[in-house]
Amino acid sequence: MTLNIRYYRARPIDMPGYEYECLELPLEKTALVVMHCWNIGCPDGPAVDPNYCVGMGWQSATDEAYRMMSEVIRPTLDAARNAGITVCHVETDWMDEKYPDIKTRKKPSDQCKRAPRHKEMLDRAHGPEYMKDSPLADMRRAKIVEAIDDEPMFFYSDQLDMYLTEKAIDTLIYVGFAADMCILGSEGGGRPMLARDYRCILMRDATFGVESPETFPDRVATRYGIHIFEWSIGYSTTHEEFISALSG
Repeated sequence: MTLNIRYYRARPIDMPGYEYECLELPLEKTALVVMHCWNIGCPDGPAVDPNYCVGMGWQSATDEAYRMMSEVIRPTLDAARNAGITVCHVETDWMDEKYPDIKTRKKPSDQCKRAPRHKEMLDRAHGPEYMKDSPLADMRRAKIVEAIDDEPMFFYSDQLDMYLTEKAIDTLIYVGFAADMCILGSEGGGRPMLARDYRCILMRDATFGVESPETFPDRVATRYGIHIFEWSIGYSTTHEEFISALSG
């Protein structure tokens, strides 16, 4: 497919701006990577608990993430599947008990190893004992974008890399959450996979940041995350450009 993409050109620093290109991407060398589509606040998941700031954080950001999963990510998934593009799912190993068939390195004692001040800040940000008492304890992949058939799910970058290498895939198109956090640096995200020499493309209308009530109106966290990706990790596109490229 011929995919329209853009990136942020930082130099010369007195005249930066966006650059637009077309990439010729063999379908068999391209994968759609669906990241951290949690079901907190979704019809099939645990309800948002106002005593904890987890998942997408606030109700407005949670609602927007579910809208994107329903109206953008799911149609993108369907289009990729119909075209025969490899689809991979990346999730956090917090959910290892929900997916016992996926190899995990997490140990039950991991959360006890926090330095006192680190734990204090985590509890302040997310709520006391948030890993076991918040909706995180019951979350899993949202049903509307869950893996089907033989689509693989991974917890770690090296597992994902091994699978992609076996299929000779060199280009990753990212959808999912959160734009300002996991998409950039979590296991299987842009930076770890760029370091393994993958071309990384973010679908900028299929991701959203952890927006507080103050930042939500201007999408500050979302725009920041997309900007960092377009500047220093790879490229971006939209789901309309993706579907149009497949149609073409």
